[in-house]
Amino acid sequence: MARVYVVAPYLPHGGTFMAYHLARLLQLDFGFEGVAVTLGTETAANGVFVYDPVFPSIPLAALAATLTDDDLLIANPSFSRFGLGFSCRGRKLMYIQGFTTYDVLDGGFDLYVCVSSFVQHFVQSLYGISPPVIPPFLQRETFPPPQPWSERPEGRILVNNKGHTHRQEVLLNRVVTRLAAARPGLTFDLLSGEKEPQPAFAARLGAYRLLLSLAPAEGFGLIPLEAMAMGTTVVGFDGFGGVDYLHSGQNCLAVPWPRLDDLIDSLLALLDDPARAEALAQEGQRTAAQPCYSHAHFRAAWRPLLATLLG
Repeated sequence: MARVYVVAPYLPHGGTFMAYHLARLLQLDFGFEGVAVTLGTETAANGVFVYDPVFPSIPLAALAATLTDDDLLIANPSFSRFGLGFSCRGRKLMYIQGFTTYDVLDGGFDLYVCVSSFVQHFVQSLYGISPPVIPPFLQRETFPPPQPWSERPEGRILVNNKGHTHRQEVLLNRVVTRLAAARPGLTFDLLSGEKEPQPAFAARLGAYRLLLSLAPAEGFGLIPLEAMAMGTTVVGFDGFGGVDYLHSGQNCLAVPWPRLDDLIDSLLALLDDPARAEALAQEGQRTAAQPCYSHAHFRAAWRPLLATLLG
């Protein structure tokens, strides 16, 4: 039986979870045997997602000697430093879910697919390839019912501060300083740096009226979309890759990097107009519920590409 090897599927990140689901699709729909390639001691048991099935594992050091020409390898672009495209046998697939997690994109892959239109344009301009776009999916069946927006605390704001630590502290400090005079008594709660199970994470997103997203650069940015699914109003940077679903003034208030002062003005506007903020949250829920962000769409979009890759 041919095998599909997926690099680091049990790391607690949305991108690696998407890679796991590609391997799962190949096992369920194409008859491959899934194998996890571990970078360290990560296992399905200490992850934050539900893995069904759980794949057997091999260490990365054993990968090149284990692969055959009939096998298939899945690796995210963040693992480009390993040079797997030029050192491994078999067919190779990369789901390009970011543009800041590698210095140069690993070459030698047979199929590249992008997570957003921005990432597609990015790799096209740098590498002269134009991969198709398939967005990630939300695992909405694991999300708890959201709290009514009006019953959530008025003076607490949840902050997505993903990015380089020092810069993100500077950004948040500027926000807090400007709002301290205009809106005294506000509390800014950071999303936990420690990973937590997906249902608990979604519940946290759904316990606030506002998510302030200060992450400047994302290939897609699942957290704002997950917040939308939980009925939370999103305000912040569009992260470049978020422009596919963040439509400022319609389902959120989003600005491009580095317009921080415009971002702060947007936040103040929502604090002054709760009715508008709630209306944006309702429209955001409709956006997140679109079929294109479902697992069924993810599976249906990938199936013909994989069939072509496999010949």
